[in-house]
Amino acid sequence: MSATVVVLHGFLGRGSDWDAVRGEGPSEARWICPDLFAPGAGDLFAVPSFEGKAWLVGYSFGARLALRWLTAQPERWLGALLLSVNPGNFQTDPEREARRQSDRAWAADFRRESWEVLMTQWNSQDIFAGSLHPRRAAEDFDREKLAAALEKFSVADQFTDIARLSGHFTWLAGGNDVKFCRLLDEMRHTGFPGSFFAVPDAGHRLLHDAPTAVAAALKRMVSGV
Repeated sequence: MSATVVVLHGFLGRGSDWDAVRGEGPSEARWICPDLFAPGAGDLFAVPSFEGKAWLVGYSFGARLALRWLTAQPERWLGALLLSVNPGNFQTDPEREARRQSDRAWAADFRRESWEVLMTQWNSQDIFAGSLHPRRAAEDFDREKLAAALEKFSVADQFTDIARLSGHFTWLAGGNDVKFCRLLDEMRHTGFPGSFFAVPDAGHRLLHDAPTAVAAALKRMVSGV
């Protein structure tokens, strides 16, 4: 029976962001690639339907959502490949409050700002320096879903219970992504399960900067190598 792979894109992402990874990934897999923020999309936090157990793959926001699913229903998953993820565990109270306020401000902008200005502001964040900036069209997104995600699923409110993580785990960060490489080290040293890798010559947006490396990691995980 072919493996089922559920893949979750990042904030302001689309299911098609995984196309390059799918092209080089496990050819026999059954892929589930939801468009989380598309107009008419269902509940952002609802796990899609599939039979048996599945592998779970997520990037950035999608990886945080994956951690939520993994800890809520560990029996449904074989393991996970998580890219550029902040599990939420290494924040001080002042850092959490600052992030909460930042996300609320971004949510307000997503509701009222012109799309062109918003995309320029979003891509100018330090975290995306050195990464490719994929083009995003306003008609592909439900702005209210984007704003609500920032308010209801802020990393400020996230904490990952590592005792609830079961199965095989692989964690990736771009080698040029200083903040998330540091998070990899903190996860490794505090008992998060699995293997940890920094991808050379890549920034935060691993799906666009290093799809071949992501596909290779996924193939190794699914094949059990």
